[in-house]
Amino acid sequence: MARAPKSHRVTIVNTRQVIDCTADQTILEAAIAAGIDYPYACATGNCGTCTSRLEHGKVTLLPRGDASLSAQQIKAGQTLACRAQPRSDLTVSWLSGAER
Repeated sequence: MARAPKSHRVTIVNTRQVIDCTADQTILEAAIAAGIDYPYACATGNCGTCTSRLEHGKVTLLPRGDASLSAQQIKAGQTLACRAQPRSDLTVSWLSGAER
């Protein structure tokens, strides 16, 4: 019998919503499934449109384009919602274009 993947609670500051995100889902996938209009364009980690501030929690980043998220951005607590899978409960907020 297959076990369901572990689920984490994701708080999206911009909408004040809390959603469930399984460990094998990205934040973006879970947000879209919950009906949240999360900003994104490519959904493959190449454009940076879904750049978000990870305010609390831990994620694993799936492979992405080097230009979409720099090492400095990661150090500053930023992530890509389309490539970030939760490893704990999270609090995130998407960034406006001016903040990226």
